[in-house]
Amino acid sequence: MHSSDQQLNSDSPQLSPQPDPREILHQTALKAPSQSGVYMWKNAEGTVIYVGKAKNLKNRLSSYFSGSKDIKTRLLVHNARSIEYITTNNEYEAFLLENNLIKKFSPRYNIDLKDGKSYPVLRVTSEKFPRVYKTRRIVQDGSKYFGPFPDATALDVFTDTLYEIYPLRHCKTLKKKASPCMYYHIGRCMAPCCKQVDHSTYTEFIE
Repeated sequence: MHSSDQQLNSDSPQLSPQPDPREILHQTALKAPSQSGVYMWKNAEGTVIYVGKAKNLKNRLSSYFSGSKDIKTRLLVHNARSIEYITTNNEYEAFLLENNLIKKFSPRYNIDLKDGKSYPVLRVTSEKFPRVYKTRRIVQDGSKYFGPFPDATALDVFTDTLYEIYPLRHCKTLKKKASPCMYYHIGRCMAPCCKQVDHSTYTEFIE
């Protein structure tokens, strides 16, 4: 009977240990390229639960598995079962793509952007006499953008300070006027609308 039991046990199928989901995610992170892009965490159902951007995908994704993390990050890793990423040519492209994907999927853990809004950026228009202002809308017209800025109030303060220090134009449309506006008379604008400043001098303030 003893020998029969031994034979039965040897023929029984051996259950292989289940792979650790966290380790699978970690290995995916380590294999990510060292370039800019966007990454998506997905749960067991394949639903996107978080979208992020990175200057270096490998470094950013690997950081989720090192050091102590806050409760939100620990829950994200615990509930995730796969990571997908999309490489981009630069950080700016990654920023735009991240924004679009968050609006498309409304991921559970992207609490900052789930209301359909995006982080504001500082725009320097491509006009001959550029205007500088806060916006949430990206226009591909040659304008330069700086940001994004998670703290919109801080950006408002920065923009106000910028206009106090540099006499840049305030008007939305640059139309020729007979006389300068109030901002010119208080030293807050160089009045390009009245040709009170040439292009090269104005550009020096922008640069």
